[in-house]
Amino acid sequence: MPASARPRKTPRKPARPSSAAASRGRVNQSATAAATKAPATKRRASAQKLAAGQRDISVSEFFAKNRHLLGFDSPRKALLTSVKEAVDNSLDACEEAGILPEIWVKIDQAGESGKRYAVSVQDNGPGIVRKQIPLIFGKLLYGSKFHRLRMSRGQQGIGISAAGMYGVLTTGKPVKIISKTSRKDPAHYYELRIDTKTNQPEILNGKGAGVDVPAGKAGEEMIRKRGIEWVAVNDLDQPIDHGTRVTIEMEAKFHRGRGSVEEYLEQTAIANPHARIHFQGPDGSERLLERANQELPPEDAAGASEADADAVPQPVVLAGITDHRPQTL
Repeated sequence: MPASARPRKTPRKPARPSSAAASRGRVNQSATAAATKAPATKRRASAQKLAAGQRDISVSEFFAKNRHLLGFDSPRKALLTSVKEAVDNSLDACEEAGILPEIWVKIDQAGESGKRYAVSVQDNGPGIVRKQIPLIFGKLLYGSKFHRLRMSRGQQGIGISAAGMYGVLTTGKPVKIISKTSRKDPAHYYELRIDTKTNQPEILNGKGAGVDVPAGKAGEEMIRKRGIEWVAVNDLDQPIDHGTRVTIEMEAKFHRGRGSVEEYLEQTAIANPHARIHFQGPDGSERLLERANQELPPEDAAGASEADADAVPQPVVLAGITDHRPQTL
């Protein structure tokens, strides 16, 4: 018989499972799914408990953990930033008071490790009233320059108090400040540090109130006994009857040449020919950058009208947070 005439075999269809077998399959699938299902987890915290853990972050606390944002990301840069902030404050204070600036910058090595330095900056400015000293040096974002509608040094208000905070964080030593407003009135001496949790100054001497240094011979003797540094007479035998001196001990790296404190002071003297700047490095060598003229920069018209308003430092509003937070002199 020819192949084309042969009957074709049809493939058998698989037999349908019985209803009992189908039921058993569904049961097995359900059991497998139940076995692979993630176990129930216990909630670790409620919304109320999470809300209870939220709190405000102090500006000081934030910058203490992010000090590189303020220019203190290396020991070398920290030294330069600290000197710059203090010198800027001194120049501003003198110019606003109509005083030809005279500034002393001194850097001493502290200890034998070579990694710690005491930075001191003094000026012949008008001085600072007693109640403002702890706030200016011990409270971030506190000052008088932020709210002005004109350019000025240290306008953002982070400066000198941040330098003090850096010193406390790296050495544990307090910031030392002495300020005089006149020859006849007592000077005010403070040793303080910033409480980074509250952004408030913590005064360590005088039972939390600082110390008054009387005028005259008694004050000179007290300064000598307590080891307080103060330039009372300059190299021209002129008495320094008013001004401010701040000393901060910190971890730093001193060097000379490009990017050094000395180079910064040279550039500052060029930009401010009315200023007289003394510099002493840790090796004891002294240098005088003499003023080139006897004229102060012209007073800004807006600055003259703002003199009374700027007499008292104002709180700074930062990103919708109103708080008496720091600035500079």
